[in-house]
Amino acid sequence: MSELIEVYVVNAFVADNKGGNPAGVVLNSAHLTAKQMQSIAKELGHSETAFVSPSKKADFRVRFFTPTNEVEFCGHATVGTFSTLFKNGKIEAGDYKQETGAGVLGVSVSPEGRISMEQTLPKFGKEFAADELASMLGLTVEDILATGLPVKAVSTGLFDIIVPVTDEAVLNKVSPDFAAIKKFNKATKTGAVHVFSLTPAESDISARCRNFAPLLGINEESATGSAAGALASYLHVYQGGGKYRYLFEQGENLNRRSLIWASVEPDGDDITQVSVGGFSDKPQRIPFRIEEATE
Repeated sequence: MSELIEVYVVNAFVADNKGGNPAGVVLNSAHLTAKQMQSIAKELGHSETAFVSPSKKADFRVRFFTPTNEVEFCGHATVGTFSTLFKNGKIEAGDYKQETGAGVLGVSVSPEGRISMEQTLPKFGKEFAADELASMLGLTVEDILATGLPVKAVSTGLFDIIVPVTDEAVLNKVSPDFAAIKKFNKATKTGAVHVFSLTPAESDISARCRNFAPLLGINEESATGSAAGALASYLHVYQGGGKYRYLFEQGENLNRRSLIWASVEPDGDDITQVSVGGFSDKPQRIPFRIEEATE
């Protein structure tokens, strides 16, 4: 016998209700086995699919699966999940807790439907020489050094190598060597390379970004929540100026323009909270049946 399950596809971090990063969301997953969840995630084929069930520790338990394995946490799938719950009338605007593999994390839903999620506190790792990254990105060393900012591994859940470049023209000309990036990420125990250029002071956008994660099976991603938290923490520390709220644009090179809000809460020299958020488009329900598990 087969069972009808509530499956949606939603684009998270959309800009003007377009673009974004697609995720699968399964709302009635309490009785699904891990094997069934993995099968659904593989069939949907998105970078992550979220499975929602009741929790004794939080408002919801959310598990995240790529097409090949379960992961502890996913930013854009979290935004997609709570947007789907909100737009289907299953939750109201307010503050919630989700139980994930990375721990119990806060999520807030605004009356307008913007989802903001708590990330783990930033960790600042190794600093890299500009020439190590320039060659694998098809850039000159000066394209990086002229910014006066460091090439640095930063994590708010996953270590990204943050790479500054001088302007949007340089960002657009990045020509990644995915094999070299994958090898470098593996050797340095990092997950991705996140390249950004700052924008003019009068712009609403703080920085434009591109994210390369071939080690995780994603050559280039249109919106990366975890990297946005890492970049916000990096800019707060290295750019100075007392800024703590940011708006990042990503995905333009993939024709999937995305907008990601990020903020840090400082206490002296320490960062005490990092939040990342954005909007999603209307969740699209898709008919989906799965064979019931047998003993």
